[in-house]
Amino acid sequence: MKMRGGMYNGIKDVTLEEFDKPEIEAGAIIVKNVRSGICGTDLHAYDIGGPEVGIYPGNQFGHEMSGIVDEVGEGVEGFQKGDHVFVNPVTFREPTETMSVLMSCDMAGAFSEYVKVSKPVADYNVFKLKEDMSWDVAAMTEPVSVALNGILKCRPKQGDKVVIYGGGIIGLCALACFKCMGIDEVIVSARNDFRCAKIEEMGGILCDTRKTPLPEFVMERWGKLTGNNGEDTWNADIVVDCAGYKGGLEEILKYAKCGSQVAIISLGTAEEPLVENNLCFKDMSLHGSFAYTPEVNRKVIDMMYANEATFAPIATATYGLSEITQAFKDADDHHKNVKVLIDFAR
Repeated sequence: MKMRGGMYNGIKDVTLEEFDKPEIEAGAIIVKNVRSGICGTDLHAYDIGGPEVGIYPGNQFGHEMSGIVDEVGEGVEGFQKGDHVFVNPVTFREPTETMSVLMSCDMAGAFSEYVKVSKPVADYNVFKLKEDMSWDVAAMTEPVSVALNGILKCRPKQGDKVVIYGGGIIGLCALACFKCMGIDEVIVSARNDFRCAKIEEMGGILCDTRKTPLPEFVMERWGKLTGNNGEDTWNADIVVDCAGYKGGLEEILKYAKCGSQVAIISLGTAEEPLVENNLCFKDMSLHGSFAYTPEVNRKVIDMMYANEATFAPIATATYGLSEITQAFKDADDHHKNVKVLIDFAR
């Protein structure tokens, strides 16, 4: 039996093709995708090339998926046909000798009509959703999990002042998470009109870096402090880098407040100078954050269900699966979109 799915063919080349539908087997479930999201990783493959992010030409791909259990294999417990679920692309199948964890995740098949989970385990690789949860919001479980995983490393609390570098997908997911935690003083940087407007729509404090450098804006807003080395610092308790701009980390370390927390969620590749004196005298914590844990997935699902209106604005456009070629073209326009979703019912 055949199914439709998006295929990655190379730079600027995504098409709708037919693939073999996964066959049910003992101990497995088949999930029918309902809504999927185009990730920044997918756009990296679309713009620059896929192999360095585990996406190879001629394959199904995509990893942000939510759907309905369509078939249940013999011996499976805890799931039944009709369950609404989020599938964790990192843990939904085991890597092989020829497929790394990154390849398995980024070529999970979120842009295909069906996905097989060979060994479904509740709240590990398959997470049940409330039946009245918005599919558009549920489809963003994966990127919100990326954001929350880094945020939690910083031990946020009400009253904290937060700076987010970048108003893209992960930056806006982070903003929504902080809002749900009751943290209102959140500055987010951006440099195009569409994303600037989206930050303000979601209740963030906009820093348009085309007009004012971020350090200057933060110190004007919250005041200037003096660090242990006599340097000027900004009064931010938490900084989350969701942009990865060249010079960004150097800037963060230069202006970081003593005792502050910094999470690096971005995938910037530029070499940045790291001065030990900054880390020592500032008594700051620098956290790298990759992907997420199943525990974070569960927290995100519960948070989004309770605060759907907070997360809904992140999704800026929806296309049917038959429109996937156009969906990628439009998702690639950062002046027009943030998160583009694929609706399998259209």
